Amino acid sequence: MTDKKTALKQKLAQARTGLENLLTSLPDAHWQTPVIGEGDTWTVLDIVAHLVENERGMSIHVHKIRQGKETVPEGFDLTQWNAGLKRRRGNPTPAELLEALAQTRAKTLSVLESIGPEEWGLTGRHPSRGPITIEQYYETMADHDAGHTNDIKRVLGLAE
Repeated sequence: MTDKKTALKQKLAQARTGLENLLTSLPDAHWQTPVIGEGDTWTVLDIVAHLVENERGMSIHVHKIRQGKETVPEGFDLTQWNAGLKRRRGNPTPAELLEALAQTRAKTLSVLESIGPEEWGLTGRHPSRGPITIEQYYETMADHDAGHTNDIKRVLGLAE
């Protein structure tokens, strides 16, 4: 199982490095650039706050799965949860969000390291993907970083 952990850590690191490299290169003004405009407009700042909160949430799901608990209650509305992000996060600065990204990822990696071979296939219900395994939760975290990195790059004209 060490290979699985190593592969997931590499995928998480690659996605996060891409995100951090992009974010640390942005002038302060670009953090207020609108990126997603479905319903409530999300700026770069909002997306980074979303990534922090989302990874915390998925980490909680992994914890619940390991304890045999339900991950997402019936009737959970992901759109409503995402819409409440600005209210929940307050007004963090870019530096505070970068620090929150680092702290959240450190906790994620600590838990990943503690996963036993018998736990990778345990499942929980992800709010948008449905039933997924613990392994897929970690893959989803990396893909989420990479996807929103690409969203930001596209809007700023930095897409490759």
